Amino acid sequence: MTPAFSGGFAGRQLASTALAAVIALAIGPVAAHAQTYGQLLDSEIPLSTQTGRNQGVNERSRPELEPQGVPVGGVRVYPEIGVGVGYTSNVLGAESGGEGDFYVAALPKVQLRSDWGRHSLNATASYEGRRFFDTSRKNEDGYLASVSGQLDILQRSSVVGTASIRRIYEDQTAGSFPENGGGSIAIDQKLLLLRGTHFFNRLGLTLSTDYNDLNYQPTVTTTGQELDLDFRDHSVTRVSGRAEYELSPDNAVFGQATYRRTTYDIRNVPNDRTSDEWRIGVGAIADITSLIRVAGAVGYFRRTYANPIFAPIGDISVDMRADYYLSPLTTISGVFTRQVEEATVTGSSGYLSTRTGLRIDHELMRNLIPYAFVDRFSEDYKGIDRKDQRWRIGVGAQYRPSRSWRVDFDLGYFTRDSKGERRGPNINELRSLITLKYQL
Repeated sequence: MTPAFSGGFAGRQLASTALAAVIALAIGPVAAHAQTYGQLLDSEIPLSTQTGRNQGVNERSRPELEPQGVPVGGVRVYPEIGVGVGYTSNVLGAESGGEGDFYVAALPKVQLRSDWGRHSLNATASYEGRRFFDTSRKNEDGYLASVSGQLDILQRSSVVGTASIRRIYEDQTAGSFPENGGGSIAIDQKLLLLRGTHFFNRLGLTLSTDYNDLNYQPTVTTTGQELDLDFRDHSVTRVSGRAEYELSPDNAVFGQATYRRTTYDIRNVPNDRTSDEWRIGVGAIADITSLIRVAGAVGYFRRTYANPIFAPIGDISVDMRADYYLSPLTTISGVFTRQVEEATVTGSSGYLSTRTGLRIDHELMRNLIPYAFVDRFSEDYKGIDRKDQRWRIGVGAQYRPSRSWRVDFDLGYFTRDSKGERRGPNINELRSLITLKYQL
């Protein structure tokens, strides 16, 4: 979840959380379920419930286990190298008779963080490569290069800017994955973002704008033929404003409005989904009890298309999160979202996706944190007869034997059940990955 809500409401960490706060309502749908570096566009509603009053298992500081980095002038550099071995039971996403394959992963990364009293500068460069033993068409070369800076104007006022380029890969169980796709789908993204936040006593105002350019690289079909995906290339421009009022140091209400313009590179063709969208929403973040914190909002969106073959979409959007701090060693988190997604199926302008999820993190030992999660997605396509249901169920653990070494293990089951005259392939897949990382 994007940590977007914490400081603005609680008066703590406002400047740092401003980087993610307004992106949330401005963006709306998850554009791709990426395997590397997270999703293409952030969630619409800020979902973090951190205020400092309670801390989840993964939020708690463990100084004796955290990398110290290398001081260079007024900044610290954090180099990291990682290797991994993974397995998938259905490497090509086949509906029946799926074949399994192993792969190896290379995960180098370097981060730069300023160590200044005021203002900040952060930069990241990383690579995530995967090489499959028998299925080279699924090989991946993900990367990320980003730089962000924060200018502290007043005590609770700041301006944040970000620029980044990255390559991520689309999940083959996602509804946006082409029905005949038979290889990895790389998405190249360029991002520019500028955001300002200012507080007048308890009233906070935030204005944000950003531009995303998304380029889909060609892949192959299930029969090995080249699959050109240029028809999916598009850009997204968003402008969003938010007003929030602090009822107390840990509780607040807010309202937000967003305009989004999506422009496809190839115009005036059946797959041109160029659109304009407005969103409004109201919500709150509050302590239900001393151990339960809830953040969420309800809103309405309306998207209209330049292409006359696509009817407008308007509906209710919901984005809720609750954290239950069962004990200092156990955190239970739940989410419920409802939002519109971009479709790739001919004749469909988009689909409504409803997600219900639950995750449990438990600190078994100071340096060993196992977790378990379950997510259910219901997806209703507009303009065609198709409804999908997807499940993600998994367990994992993070183990830190020392400050420099870290071991991660993930095991998950992913499934998609598609129904209707235009149904997509039904997919079942078991995935596992174990990685070893060395950090300074």
